[in-house]
Amino acid sequence: MQGLDFTQLRPHFPLLEDRNYLGTHSLGPLPQAAFVDLQAYTQSLYMGRRALPLWLERYEEMFHLIETLLNAPTGSISLAPSATAAQAAIAATIQPTVNRDRIVISSLDFPSCRYLWTSQALRGFEIVEVAAADGMQIAAADVVAKIDERVAIVAVSLVSYLNSARLDIQPIIAAARAAGAIVVLDAYQAIGTIPIDVTALDADIVVGGTHKWLCGGVGLAFAYVRPSLAERLEPIYPGWFAHLQPTAFAETFVPAPGARRFQQGTPSIEPLYTSRAGLQFALDVGIDRIHQRNVQLTTHLINCADRNGIPVHTPRSHEQRGGSICLGVDRAEIIVQELAELGIDVDTRSNLGIRVSPHPCNTEEECQQLIESVVKLTHSRQVLA
Repeated sequence: MQGLDFTQLRPHFPLLEDRNYLGTHSLGPLPQAAFVDLQAYTQSLYMGRRALPLWLERYEEMFHLIETLLNAPTGSISLAPSATAAQAAIAATIQPTVNRDRIVISSLDFPSCRYLWTSQALRGFEIVEVAAADGMQIAAADVVAKIDERVAIVAVSLVSYLNSARLDIQPIIAAARAAGAIVVLDAYQAIGTIPIDVTALDADIVVGGTHKWLCGGVGLAFAYVRPSLAERLEPIYPGWFAHLQPTAFAETFVPAPGARRFQQGTPSIEPLYTSRAGLQFALDVGIDRIHQRNVQLTTHLINCADRNGIPVHTPRSHEQRGGSICLGVDRAEIIVQELAELGIDVDTRSNLGIRVSPHPCNTEEECQQLIESVVKLTHSRQVLA
């Protein structure tokens, strides 16, 4: 793989020119091209219904970009306003039966997903939760041990939002397939920084979105649904964009082929504009290169943290982690606020410390600045205490 000097691409991301921004896991920095697209959307609003063909063109383009990113077959992507909504559309199609009434989740899944799946107990499902034995990482073997013929759905995160621990998903997919269960993989914290080929993965359902590592606008998520599975699932809450011929305005619902049958009503148009540039950047640069650069920066962060005695609450092997590093810092919320005053943007979750996520166009010097600032701030608070 040829190297790429990402520092030459920094001007494409205005936020990186203004701040030491290390919060891509939360909200990715928008490319300059996204603001140009946003201006185009603003201009389209003056056109009234004459803008509809332009909007539909962007709508179709988004499917193509996402399919290309994931190496997904044509027609295997559905769009939704959030990852939770994308999963809900799938959850509604699966009913509990006497012999298959369990859903397996994990303790490191994003709360919104956990809310959705645990609430399926109201529909008659039994929820089985797999905990992180070491408090940091879910073992694939522990998930596999819970999968049997009574399991209908295995809904887990590829990368934990808490500490970026990465799940070894292939054995889980294989076990679920053998038991007749469906795997719903939340890959939101992975897509855009970890190469994902849904065909090679042989995944059932992979859910993601645009506003994190894909550096896009808020309000656009997507789900890949394996074509053979999509044809077996009957939409329960469809809308007119899920119809075989949406603009025919037929009196009865005829589902579109593939994943589009899980669409609902009129999509949000603005995120179609604000999310295109980030997707295009990922495709132009290549996820392999982005991942390689992320490994370099996160490894540098870990080494800097080690030298300064800062605990690391993220798996050290790059094959077992996503794009973020969790640093064990006391009074993390206060430290995050003080870092922001210094022009350094990170965040915190739970009691694990602060989450740090370098964009590929960040530099080693910016990572070093973060660590040095954390050391100074924590030392000054200890002195004051």
